[in-house]
Amino acid sequence: MMSVNIIDLSHPITPDMPVWPGTDGPQFLSLASIATDGYAELSLCMSSHTGTHIDAPAHMIDGAATLDRFPADHFFGRALVVTVPERPDRRIGLDLLEPLAEEIESAEYLLLHTNWSRFWGLAGYDQGYPVLDESSSEWLAGFSLKGIGVDAPSFDLPESHDYPVHRRLLSTGMILIENLANLQHLPPAGSRIALFPLPIDRAEACPVRGVALL
Repeated sequence: MMSVNIIDLSHPITPDMPVWPGTDGPQFLSLASIATDGYAELSLCMSSHTGTHIDAPAHMIDGAATLDRFPADHFFGRALVVTVPERPDRRIGLDLLEPLAEEIESAEYLLLHTNWSRFWGLAGYDQGYPVLDESSSEWLAGFSLKGIGVDAPSFDLPESHDYPVHRRLLSTGMILIENLANLQHLPPAGSRIALFPLPIDRAEACPVRGVALL
């Protein structure tokens, strides 16, 4: 039997986890307990953008595809992991990505390893993280990727009101994955990732238990 190493790419969902400013955190309500009812059951209430999650094109583009309109195999594929060096301007530029054009063309998912996940749970996680600049997002929109993921809370700056990176990439029909974890354990190439959302009707986003298979 072939051995497969599985790397967890998702942050745990807890009542006190980090959430985007202004968003309510997850609420766990006990509906039944083993002591009282003979079984345990929870009611869960959370934003569709909680923790490690997928944005569908419908998140920003009116009338675009929701997650339930994608076939299941769209959420599985070959990954290219690009390590993003720390820069004072916090931008991910074409100087990093253009030399990797051939590798990106052969991948189904591009994962941007910024190492920002090391700040998960700390004050300031939602500020100062690296983002793709305008030329990079425009360039990446020309590839036939299933999706792009990042180990940071957003593809746009926290002060953005028009979300240019989200809009440009989602307009191509690809999906975006935010708040990834453990990308440092993945090789640049050779892994496959699985990021299956729940089949929720008309979901513009959904938390996922993402994994990499090595």
